[in-house]
Amino acid sequence: MIKYCQLIEYLTIKLSIVLKENMRPIHTATFILLFFFSFPTFLYSEPIQTGSVQNIIENSTITRIQKPLAIRTDRKTLEYFIEHVEELTKHGRDFSKKELILEVKGNGLYGIQMPSKHVTGEFALIERQPNKAIYMGHGNAKVFFNFSGAIVLEINYAAQNDEAGYYEDVKTAVYLEFDNAFLAVLAKAASPILNPKLDKIISKFSTKTKKVVETAYANKKGAK
Repeated sequence: MIKYCQLIEYLTIKLSIVLKENMRPIHTATFILLFFFSFPTFLYSEPIQTGSVQNIIENSTITRIQKPLAIRTDRKTLEYFIEHVEELTKHGRDFSKKELILEVKGNGLYGIQMPSKHVTGEFALIERQPNKAIYMGHGNAKVFFNFSGAIVLEINYAAQNDEAGYYEDVKTAVYLEFDNAFLAVLAKAASPILNPKLDKIISKFSTKTKKVVETAYANKKGAK
């Protein structure tokens, strides 16, 4: 066990040195890919079967906390979409089937597909408090190689007012824990490249969600 930990530490240091040498993204990606396939497969660990939210948060491979997003809506409309996420793909054409497919599986469980990102998985709303919602899920993705992991999405929101009127201030945090310990080491070492890409994806989906909610609220007000 000691030799294993020392090996992981050594490989992490060596990988970090390479990544810091201002390599172009394509060269870095190629290096990570070759490095992964040259390493023995016995380092692969079994997928997470169960796990608490706090455990995933505390041991997350990647943590991304987004800037607060102002959504011009009332509380009832916002909470409707929080508790019925499948409605996001039913309102307008903000989410195409290449970007997001949601499936209601019953008992609070949802299936999710992101074909353009090669992501599949399942998630559920597992905690609900005033001004707070937490989802937890498990899925698979294919970037340069296949990997799986658990994810926690925490949403906090609060009513605010400004010169334009009432809005909900929504804060989102994403915690991703890889099932494979070795891939987690690679992901952390490559965080200067991975994190901006993840932020871009999260921001894109947050913006589209904001548009769906605001449009639904505007339609509801117009129907009165």
